[in-house]
Amino acid sequence: MMAFDVYVGPLARYYSGRWENVAQEWARSNGATYHAIKIGEPAARETNLDVLRPEIVEWRAQLTEALGSNISEPLDWDELSDDYATARPNWDGWGSLVLWAAYEDHRDLKPPPRFTELPGDPAYQRSAARDAETHYPHLIRDVEIWLPSRFDFTFKATAPVGDNVTYGSTFTLLLNLRTLNERTWNADRATIESWGETAPPRDAPLEEAAKYGFSDMLALAEIACTRRMPMKLDY
Repeated sequence: MMAFDVYVGPLARYYSGRWENVAQEWARSNGATYHAIKIGEPAARETNLDVLRPEIVEWRAQLTEALGSNISEPLDWDELSDDYATARPNWDGWGSLVLWAAYEDHRDLKPPPRFTELPGDPAYQRSAARDAETHYPHLIRDVEIWLPSRFDFTFKATAPVGDNVTYGSTFTLLLNLRTLNERTWNADRATIESWGETAPPRDAPLEEAAKYGFSDMLALAEIACTRRMPMKLDY
């Protein structure tokens, strides 16, 4: 199974590849070699930050114009910053978190004992459907990039590099995550942090895997909101 990471920081640094996921950081610190292979990535990728930064700023301005009065202020964050944060909730952790939220939406359905693929799951299909009512739209609706702006809707638009993706708000994602905790676990910060200390096995119960994914996603969403930076899935 491919790696699944989440990145918070300047998008030029992300798209240049000048950041390390947790496995790369571990490999560098321990004198090991890490090779990342990504499906569908262009053979030639721009890595010059001086080239990418103005392209990202122009893309951001065009996106701001397209969103118009749907957002209260222009999209803005520091593309010159060197700061970023990352975590690896893994596919099972991320997918289990999404399923946990979908089954909280639909308590009449019984969740599976372990993570199952999202597209065929009945609760996920209900919550992710167009115009469906859900407490967790910015978690469930296939968002790939969250922007540091306050809005309630999700939308599709061209990514800075690549195809169209679904966008959400870092602030609404954080609210969705806090709501999920309040409506299910009601766990304190120390408990939530403990959930993320050790990755559960592949066959872990759904709730255990969801807690692991939740710990990472909550921590990164808080960083994204505090630093006013975008947040992006990486796989």
